[in-house]
Amino acid sequence: MDKKVHKCTFNGCTTAFSRPFRLTQHLLTHVNVRAFRCTKCSKTYTTKSHLIRHDNTVHLKIKTDVIYSCPECMQVFANRQNLKRHMQKKHIQGINNYCCEHCKKYFRKINQLRSHMYQHTGIKSFKCNKCFKEFITHYEKRKHMRCHKIYICEECKKQFDKYNDFQKHKKEHDTKEYCCDKCGVSFKERILIVRHLKKHSQSNNRHFPCPHKNCGRTYSRNSNLKQHILTKHEQITHDCHICNTRLCSKAKLNNHLKLHNKPITEVVSVRANTKAAGRKTRKDIGVPRKSIALKLAGFKEQNEIKSAIPYLAETCMT
Repeated sequence: MDKKVHKCTFNGCTTAFSRPFRLTQHLLTHVNVRAFRCTKCSKTYTTKSHLIRHDNTVHLKIKTDVIYSCPECMQVFANRQNLKRHMQKKHIQGINNYCCEHCKKYFRKINQLRSHMYQHTGIKSFKCNKCFKEFITHYEKRKHMRCHKIYICEECKKQFDKYNDFQKHKKEHDTKEYCCDKCGVSFKERILIVRHLKKHSQSNNRHFPCPHKNCGRTYSRNSNLKQHILTKHEQITHDCHICNTRLCSKAKLNNHLKLHNKPITEVVSVRANTKAAGRKTRKDIGVPRKSIALKLAGFKEQNEIKSAIPYLAETCMT
């Protein structure tokens, strides 16, 4: 048997061939080059044999005297290649074929035979080595093994069970472009480190004073100073057309208008504080209130409370 020494050079492809021309044909599949085109339709193929098989199957009618049928199961095929492939998979027992002892069915792989034996024995052949859970097919076991996979960070050697948590942790190790020379804090965006550097500057404490007379207001940002001048000195405000409320910015006006557009059920009812506003009168008007201190002292009856008042007064005087 010839050794497959001609290996594919594409990343992730482990296919190997015994002859160099087969490797050349295989490389055409990676670059999606199909040189053999059908003259009767728009189909294209990488090899001439595939084109001939397509022509015989699709465009040529099967002659009555040339019928490729399986001698074992009498299944009919369009060409000799399909019949040969059927015989290798279903009926011919070779090196890579595994036969079931109960139903004499052949399989190409041992894992397929082990999965098939569950129909006869009822025993699941694939078991997890960590949690000892059993599975019928090898695919189900491989899918389950993802739950036990551990992702280890290369920088801090921290372990994670979930891939999403591992990706979030990797972002914490990403190099940040802007670094503060005074305290060593890093930032990804330039605007963030500009704001941070203002904390270290000596003139950071409100260095934008109001230029108007008799106004001692100062601000740490020029934008706040401009808003103060427009609102307080130039009387430029954003008024609500519903309740005539005066607001200092358009953003606050938009938030204020949302309160008017809310339905009545969403408006929180405010409790009235005065009788003129509709506050209800107390139900215990005219009824003497009991002292909590006397109750805690053990006096429950009203007569006991009245008799205890002079006694408590004398003790307090002494």
